[in-house]
Amino acid sequence: MHIKNNILIEVAKSEWLYKASKTISPLFHDDLAQHLLLILCEMPEDKLIKVYNDGYIKLFCIKIMWSQSSTPRQKFFDLMKPIGLFDIENVQIEYLNTIDDAIEKENKYKLIENVVSKNKWYEREIFTMWSNGESARSIHRKTKITLREVLRVIKDIKRQIINEYE
Repeated sequence: MHIKNNILIEVAKSEWLYKASKTISPLFHDDLAQHLLLILCEMPEDKLIKVYNDGYIKLFCIKIMWSQSSTPRQKFFDLMKPIGLFDIENVQIEYLNTIDDAIEKENKYKLIENVVSKNKWYEREIFTMWSNGESARSIHRKTKITLREVLRVIKDIKRQIINEYE
């Protein structure tokens, strides 16, 4: 078991493993290398030692990685099939769209802040309280400003925002 562990450590730390896995599967090279190491761990110790002592461990590993990534009957192929290049492009597009949406949302908030900041201080406070989820009636009770005035302020600022947005 000790010899098998040393062989596995040597393969895992080797530079050729990284280069070969990157060449065979550029998108999933780390997964492919890990899958290879898993296969080597599951191999019988005497077979792995024989391959290593005969000097064709590199060829053996590359052959395993190649067949794992290109043969539909293999576990690795089945694992990576749903995560194809098309899906990765979709994730990148979705990420960019999310960033665009966030920028657009931030711009809308800035527009609203600019419109609200042009009003009188008490109108800004009323609108801020209302936009944070308080009802007009609760604002009226807290501030002792008439309900009609609270509703007028909210309506006016909403109208200003709509006019500025268009």
